[in-house]
Amino acid sequence: MEYEKYHFIINPTSGGGSAGKIWGQTRNYVESQLGKFSFEFTASKGHGIELAKRASEKGIERLVAIGGDGSISEIITGVMQSGNRDIGISILNLGTGGDFCRTLGVSGDLKIALKQLTSGKTIHADIGILNYTDNDGNNSIRNFINIAGCGMAGEVVKSINQSKKRFGSFSYYISSVKQLLSYKNKAVKIFLDNAPPISHRIVTIAIANGKYFGGGMQIAPEAKNDDGIFHITVIEDWNLFKKIFLSANLYNGKILKTSGVFSYTAKKVRIEADEDMAALIDCDGEDIGSLPMEARVVPSAVKFIV
Repeated sequence: MEYEKYHFIINPTSGGGSAGKIWGQTRNYVESQLGKFSFEFTASKGHGIELAKRASEKGIERLVAIGGDGSISEIITGVMQSGNRDIGISILNLGTGGDFCRTLGVSGDLKIALKQLTSGKTIHADIGILNYTDNDGNNSIRNFINIAGCGMAGEVVKSINQSKKRFGSFSYYISSVKQLLSYKNKAVKIFLDNAPPISHRIVTIAIANGKYFGGGMQIAPEAKNDDGIFHITVIEDWNLFKKIFLSANLYNGKILKTSGVFSYTAKKVRIEADEDMAALIDCDGEDIGSLPMEARVVPSAVKFIV
């Protein structure tokens, strides 16, 4: 295909299928503001990696992602595989943008978002590289841009992704309520850089490059995507009462001041199950496998223009 200055990669199933519909309604307006552009739709999980890699190898100036955190993560992976570190990446939030959009400050207003796309600030963002055990029991590796975690969050993401009906943040909320009642806290060991292991019995752990997950929960309020380190939040062995009444602090930014919550920083993190109990992993909103997992940060790996 012929690539233009701006090349859009669109996940039409994002936002419960709304992304494709909204794109059809806004495409002409986008063209009136940007001029001629090229675009492609992803057809399946992982397809965004292939499309982004191919476009990046052609030396285009800008890739524009339309989709949630998983879609953005695929595009980042494709760019990294191409070896093109000069390409700029932007996000057009058509109401389907995920939690990483919140950290970057990408507007949900189309006019403002297009201004950010054409004249926004440049952020040289870190990414994470994750080694883990996938759902087939194989050792695997992938990039992540927002958050990789394990525990109850992994169970919630798996439940949502298995559901035929998805309603954005509301789906996460409903699935979280169900897991609050049934989830059994897991014993894990956490290895931070070269320090001795730390043992916790956890509700969830987030290895954060961004501040938010789960449709607006501030799991790592101090995280920055350009500081060269991960911010790790550990929610320890909350009982059902605490799970219900302290979860509000995930939304008001006070989670790190909450009883039973621990915060660490590191450039490399390894998490192992301390018992014969599977702890599921979620990575940028995808359920990908189970412990053990190891993440390392790659500073200033990609260039966002937002």
